[in-house]
Amino acid sequence: VHKGIEKRFESLTLAEGARLCGRVSGDSTVAYTWAYCMALEAAAGCTVPARAAWLRALALELERIANHLGDLGFIGNDAGVAFGLAQFSRLKEDLVRANAAWTGHRYLMDFVVPGGVARDLDPAGRGLLLRQLDLLEPELARLREIYGEHAGLQDRLQGTGRVPPRTADELGLIGLAGRASAQPHDLRVRHAGAPYDTLRVNLVLRQEGDVAARTAVRFLDN
Repeated sequence: VHKGIEKRFESLTLAEGARLCGRVSGDSTVAYTWAYCMALEAAAGCTVPARAAWLRALALELERIANHLGDLGFIGNDAGVAFGLAQFSRLKEDLVRANAAWTGHRYLMDFVVPGGVARDLDPAGRGLLLRQLDLLEPELARLREIYGEHAGLQDRLQGTGRVPPRTADELGLIGLAGRASAQPHDLRVRHAGAPYDTLRVNLVLRQEGDVAARTAVRFLDN
């Protein structure tokens, strides 16, 4: 979006660069900063401690879940189901409050730093996150059922914005939108670095390629 970010990096220290990178896209601060730090660490031949790698992955997954919750709410709202926006906004708010209690920032900014992470996860923070995730799981199952049974919502989602698998392949569609169009591209699976190389990530694929499929991927990707 022509913010002059690449030029700005030239005058920054590595630590300042990490801080800026985490603000390129505020709701993806962990993903952007981790990518930046990976480049620095590869250039320096730096090995990140195993615990730091696991904490980075935890933060990335929390970020991904928060984004799914927000988008699921807006999908419902855009299709005339304001109830969905209210419920998913509530769930996202609870999650980002737990993030803040652990890292000091609702959106996990400045948590990933060159060489590792800014802070450890203490027993209190671990307990808070576990309780929050335990509460989230049945809520998601309930809301997925409501979305699936809402005839008006499904009428607006099914067939809308469809990208057939062949078109998705020709366009090189990746990420969540690609997986909703049968493209098996997930960096956590295809280019798994630590700690994802020791995990079995659930690669969710759909064939329909429409908004309904992308919604389903968001639900199942949690």
